[in-house]
Amino acid sequence: MTYLDTSALIKRFVAERGSASVARLTRPGASVGTATIAYAETYSGLTRRQRDGDLSPIDYASACEQFERDWSGYVRIRLDEDVLAAARLVIQRHALRGFDGIHLASALTLQNRWDETVVVVAADQRLLRAASTEGLATLDVETGVARRRARRR
Repeated sequence: MTYLDTSALIKRFVAERGSASVARLTRPGASVGTATIAYAETYSGLTRRQRDGDLSPIDYASACEQFERDWSGYVRIRLDEDVLAAARLVIQRHALRGFDGIHLASALTLQNRWDETVVVVAADQRLLRAASTEGLATLDVETGVARRRARRR
């Protein structure tokens, strides 16, 4: 199972460093998970790129349509009290930003529910280090550096 944080997910819809890796990871039939907060975060990122001129209005509309088609196929971890409690713990343990803590807590929740290795795919180094420390496999989408599951401390 591939877990995409928003920095990786948006590369599915915007051509930038790491987009080819995300395209391979999200090929038809692939198991992809993310947190429900990625929905709003992805729209925020796409809208910002359109506003800044990185996406034309046509490319923006196309990206939004593709995202909507893809969204229903993702395994989505809802933001509930258990995820919030786990987010608080990983934020305190690793000094993460709020949404990064939610993404890590969601990936850990997915790992606990899924009967296969979850690989956290992101571009944020602090999130990737924290995920590895928490025992998750990771892939830096921009450099291609992968780390196997570490033993949780």
